[in-house]
Amino acid sequence: MNYAQSLRYLDSLIEFGVKTGIEHTARLAAQMGNPQDEFPSLLLAGTNGKGSTSAFLATILAKAGYRTGLYTSPHLVNVEERIAVGGRPISRTCFSESMTRVREAAENAISAGLVEGQPTYFESLTLACFDHFNRSRIDIGVLEVGLGGRLDCTNIVHPILTGVTNVGLDHEQYLGYGLATIAKEKAGIFKPRVPALTAADRPVVLDVLRREAFKAGTTLSPQDGSIETDVGVWRLIDGEGTMELPYPSVPGRHQLTNATLAVRCCRVLRSKGWRIDDEAIRSGIAETRWPGRLERVADAPDTYLDGAHNPDGCEILAEFVRGLPHPRKALVFTAMRDKPLNAMSSRLFPEFGAVWATSLPMDRSCTPEEILAGSGRRNLMLDGDPLSAMEKARTWAGEGGLVIAAGSLYLVGYLEAVLGGLSRASWGSGL
Repeated sequence: MNYAQSLRYLDSLIEFGVKTGIEHTARLAAQMGNPQDEFPSLLLAGTNGKGSTSAFLATILAKAGYRTGLYTSPHLVNVEERIAVGGRPISRTCFSESMTRVREAAENAISAGLVEGQPTYFESLTLACFDHFNRSRIDIGVLEVGLGGRLDCTNIVHPILTGVTNVGLDHEQYLGYGLATIAKEKAGIFKPRVPALTAADRPVVLDVLRREAFKAGTTLSPQDGSIETDVGVWRLIDGEGTMELPYPSVPGRHQLTNATLAVRCCRVLRSKGWRIDDEAIRSGIAETRWPGRLERVADAPDTYLDGAHNPDGCEILAEFVRGLPHPRKALVFTAMRDKPLNAMSSRLFPEFGAVWATSLPMDRSCTPEEILAGSGRRNLMLDGDPLSAMEKARTWAGEGGLVIAAGSLYLVGYLEAVLGGLSRASWGSGL
C-alpha cells in the first residue's frame, strides 16, 4: 500500500472500536515474527502525564547516545507523530511499508483461522510501531500505554522497566468504575522481577499498586523525597541526595512530577548498566518538546493549547491558570461525549471570566448545546466553529489577557492543523 491507501485502510478499522485483550495482538505479532521482542523497552501507563514522561525518557536516552524509539497516542495532526525514532516521526514511506506488513499479517491470520476479525485502529498502529522499531534497529523503545494497562495491546512486550504516572477517573466504561479498579488495570503492566515505579500518591491507589506488584512478582517503588523550586532551577531531593535540574520547556508544576519519574527511571536503568549520566538527564529534561500540553502558540493575548481531557487533567490546568496574573482569562472548550462534562467543567470553568463552548467535525464530539446542558453553567458563549470561538475569545481577553483551548486533544490537534495551515488526514479512533 502507498501512504494514501495505508490511511484508508487504517481509517476502515475505526468501526471495530476499542478491543481489550492482548491475545489477538500477540497472535498477529507472531505472524510478523514478534518484532516487539527484538529490542528492550520501557512501558509507561497512567491517567495523565504518561505521554510527557515518555517524551522526557526518550529525549534523555537520546542525549545519552542511544537510538531511541518513542510510541505515543493519540496524534495531534498526522498519525506518523505516534511512531518516532531519534526524535523524528516515521516517514510516510516507512509508515506505508509497516502498515502493509500489518495488513498482510492480519489477512493471513484470518485466513488461517488464527484470529477472528480485523485488528483495531490502535492495534494496527502498535504492530506497525513494533515493526518499524525493529527494522530501525533501535537500542531501546519507550512505549506509552494506550488504555489501561493489563489488556492494552502494548502489553505484549517484555519490558525491562515499567511505570505508572498516576491513576484518576477516566475511560471507566472500559476499565471499570472507581480508583481501585482502574489502578488494578494500570498495574497489569507489572512483570516478574521487572522494576516497577510510580508517581501516584493517592493512598487507595498506592495500596492497589503495591498489592498487584507483589502478585506480579516485583516490588513497587513509589515516589519519595521532595521537589524544591527556585529561580531558574528546581531540585529533586531524595535518598540519592540533591539533584539540581533545569525547568522543562513545557510549563506547569505537574511537569516536575513527570520529569521526576523520568529521572527515577533513568537511575534504575543506570543501575542495570545503561550509561546515562547526569548531564544527559539535565539536557534531556530541558530540551524535551511535547506539543499540545500547555503549548503557547501566540501572545497579546497569551494563548495556550492544552490536552486536558479528564477531571484530573482539568484540575491540573485550573491550578496553572489560577497562578497566572492576567486580568481577563478566556476558555475555548469542547469534549468527547463519553467524558464526565460536569466533573471537568466544575474544576475548570470557574477559573475563567468567559467560556466559549465549541465542537469538532466528528461524531464523538459534544455540541456547544450539550456542553451548556452538561456543565450547568448558564453564561456560556456558543460557537460551533473552534477557530471562530478562538478569535472571539482572543478579542474578549485583549492584549494583556489569557486564552486557553482545552477539553480534548482532538481540539488541540484541530487548532494546530488550522493555525498551521495543515490538513488533518486522519482523526483516529480516540486512542
